[in-house]
Amino acid sequence: MDKKYNFLRPIKNENLVRLGREADGGYVVDKKIVQNTDCLITFGLGPDWSFELDYIKLNNEVKIFMYDYTVNSKPYLKEIWKYLRRFLTFRSKRRDVQDRIKYYLNYLNFFKLKNVNFFPERITFPIQNKIDADLDKVFSRISNEKKVVLKSDIEGSEFKIIDEILKYNSKINMLIFEFHWLNINEDKFIYSINKIKEKFNIIHIHGNNHCEKLPSGLPIALEMTFVNKEIQKDEGNYIKSFPLKNLDFPNNPYKEDLFFSFSD
Repeated sequence: MDKKYNFLRPIKNENLVRLGREADGGYVVDKKIVQNTDCLITFGLGPDWSFELDYIKLNNEVKIFMYDYTVNSKPYLKEIWKYLRRFLTFRSKRRDVQDRIKYYLNYLNFFKLKNVNFFPERITFPIQNKIDADLDKVFSRISNEKKVVLKSDIEGSEFKIIDEILKYNSKINMLIFEFHWLNINEDKFIYSINKIKEKFNIIHIHGNNHCEKLPSGLPIALEMTFVNKEIQKDEGNYIKSFPLKNLDFPNNPYKEDLFFSFSD
């Protein structure tokens, strides 16, 4: 990777674990922070909540505040109906229908967990519509003394809320981001990371292989984990080559992962 990206080098952290599946939806985090967190805030859910389920396994007292205005039952019901029709016309197996019903029941059961608070709202700034929520609204639902981990995967809208997130830096122990479309957002990305690094240190980075790399070596979609500087300081020890064995896995399991390294 071009030397200009050396500011992205993660500091060494001995507590790294993977939460979530070994594909898209899993993230690498600091285990001790997870175990000592009061609240997990998640922006963007999509069809996978394996990260949140693994989080609860490590910390069954955590309260999860999930935000996604796109989540509903319709996609699951459409899949059930599609495979039921295929089964009735002898184009699929009974098991295919049963699996889709199972996915749907898992979806319903997840939102019934005592840990989970779900808000069908769109995270943005500034608020413009009834479905919108900003960081002030999000944090108004959490007591001031609570320790927070925040995860954001909102398909390019993350750049709109960086400054708003950093207003609450003293409450946030760990940040998990997926940055999107860096081929057209590189300047925004560099600016945003430098702002975040005023209060947080990078502890992990992984390229999403659903996209390629820029000629400079920067992945177009990048997963990053940050820890509050009050918890772990930068002592000049960095990890230079990625992906990390037994922690990182291809987001798309049918393609090779993205390999990259930082220069000295």
